[in-house]
Amino acid sequence: MIIITQKSFKYRIYPTEAQITNLINQFSMCRYLYNWSLEERIKAYENEQISITYNEQQNKLPELKKERPHFKGVYSQVLQDVLKRLDSAYQGFFRRVKKGDTAGFPKFKKKGDWDSITYPLYRYSVSSQIYVPKVGTVKIIYHREIPKEAKIKTLTITKESDKWFACFSVELSINIEHKQGLANSIGIDLGLIDFLYASDGSHVPAPKYYRKLQNRLARLQRRFAKADKYSSKWYKLLKAIQKVYYRIRCLKHDFLHKTANALLEKADIIFHENLNISGMMRRPKPKQDEEGKYLPNNASAKSGLNKSFADASLGQFLNTLKSKAVALGKKVIGVPPHYTSQECPVCHQIVKKSLSVRTHRCPCGFVANRDFAASLNILRIGLDTLTA
Repeated sequence: MIIITQKSFKYRIYPTEAQITNLINQFSMCRYLYNWSLEERIKAYENEQISITYNEQQNKLPELKKERPHFKGVYSQVLQDVLKRLDSAYQGFFRRVKKGDTAGFPKFKKKGDWDSITYPLYRYSVSSQIYVPKVGTVKIIYHREIPKEAKIKTLTITKESDKWFACFSVELSINIEHKQGLANSIGIDLGLIDFLYASDGSHVPAPKYYRKLQNRLARLQRRFAKADKYSSKWYKLLKAIQKVYYRIRCLKHDFLHKTANALLEKADIIFHENLNISGMMRRPKPKQDEEGKYLPNNASAKSGLNKSFADASLGQFLNTLKSKAVALGKKVIGVPPHYTSQECPVCHQIVKKSLSVRTHRCPCGFVANRDFAASLNILRIGLDTLTA
């Protein structure tokens, strides 16, 4: 079966000092355009109760370049992409309002918040060097080749810490052969102590990269808060903080991909719980007594739990696992999470226990790690769903 899929190819690039200055200036121009366009939309609605569309703002770009000639140093499609980002932020805001979720109105971008530019419809060849419009020819470490049949859709130049990257989004046709063997299936239970526990008994401890580096990060942030803003010391500490976050991101990315690859090597069908991770990370609502005084709502403990959820990146892992499974012709299937950790996988009796209890003990005599028992239940529910 041939399917059309999108893949990303990311490479390290080495722009010259002049090109770095050029790119940083373009980041600033894009940030200004975003903030000006956001302000225009807000004022138009407050003063005239009208909504400005992407097309209306995009049509003003030629006039803007005449009024402010420094915008001519930014590729026109890059400016259009900035307006598309703003429009996407607005559409996301209205979509969340309609669903009744936390709205999250688009915010103005502060200095340093903008760290990427995107070139839609990129049509230049890629080798040991790439041509970046309005920047010039840039050296690239072309460590893996983009397939010749792939169609490059966009090029995004990003700055991560003090490093520069080029990310190509491509459209690719791949021929996949779906695996159908139910015998080669596995259930996994995701968690914060063991990152995953599989129904074959294997388990992967949660690496907790952020937790391991948070003390170092806290020390840097305290020094950063005391430094004079925009001084040489301030910039030096900012760079050090960015490096720590970049290291956490790289370690986490490497762990997620290697764990997903190892899981897909031993199973053709993988069952997991359909977790509402955003709901699990939602802040507790304030509690008030009859006199209006606020009562303890366990917000401090919930904050620590949310930090652990963010550190584990369970949602990112499932997305990575699913995208890899599609390319291999394998399946990743979610099952209802209700009572998977409470039900006995042998006699199906409900044995209630708190999160602190890590061992499942059933009156029938079955004793096991609670996550292992949950993975057995997940596998059974998944197989029952497929064979129903």
